[in-house]
Order: sequence, then C-alpha cells, then structure tokens
Amino acid sequence: MENILFVASESTPFIKTGGLGDVIGSLPQALKQEQMEVRVILPMYDEISAEWKEKMEYVTSFDVPFGWRNQDAEVYTLKHNQVIYYFVANDYYFTRKGIYGYYDDGERFVYFSHAVMEFLNQGLFKPDILHAHDWQAAIAVVLANILKPINDMKTVPKLQY
Repeated sequence: MENILFVASESTPFIKTGGLGDVIGSLPQALKQEQMEVRVILPMYDEISAEWKEKMEYVTSFDVPFGWRNQDAEVYTLKHNQVIYYFVANDYYFTRKGIYGYYDDGERFVYFSHAVMEFLNQGLFKPDILHAHDWQAAIAVVLANILKPINDMKTVPKLQY
C-alpha cells in the first residue's frame, strides 16, 4: 500500500475556484478505493466556512524558516469521506478574502510549500509519494528534492506532480 500526500491549494468541499478543487475533492477518494492511504494538505484560508472549521482538530504548530525570518504555522485536521485533510494556518498569508489574485501569491505559496516540508519533518505522516497539484504546490516537490540529499531524509517521498 502506498502512502500518498496530495499538496494542493484548493479542494471541494472546503474551497474551490475551478477544476483543481474538483480533482482534489474526488481523486483521493478514488485512490482510497484502490487501498491506498491518501491524505491532502491545503492552506487554511479565511474563506473556508465556519461549519468546516468547527469540525477541525488542532494537530501541531511550528516555525517555518522562510527567507530572513520565521513564519508560524498551525496545522489542523479533518476526516471527510474517509480521507484525512490537513490545513496549514498562517494569518499573514491566508487570512484574506479570496484565495488568489494577490501581489504576493508567489511568496504565499512558496511559504505553503516550506510549511509542508516542516510538517513532514514532524513525522506525523510519512508519504511514499508527494503529489503536488498546479503551480501553487509545485515548489514542495522541488524542496523535497533539495532537502533529501542535504538532510538524508528517509521520509522524503518519491517526487511526482
């Protein structure tokens, strides 16, 4: 059985702007039917409804080394349709109206990818495959490739996107 972590910027039913959200909302469930352990990690946007946020449970928090400073991250989880979802919360980057279209979108999603790597370092889930979706998550694959030889991280997954 493969352990797969989907890294994405949106997913139904939590938040979506288009087809990416639909894919991330349905593909993990289809893979679960094939006996794969699939989990999804997303940003915790302000736009996610209170109904979903009330069901989430706190998992952990950590600092994310990011450029010349550290940014905080809190991770929450929720199981929906047999898939475990993680949500990375950071007020500076994700407490805004809408999810795209900001002058610093590149920085926001690079931060998200760094936060995903720090989450993996926590050892709470060890994926065999890191499955990144669209440009917002692609940096996670690059970071995993860079960090693996530096840290000799046995937990860094195969690289796919």
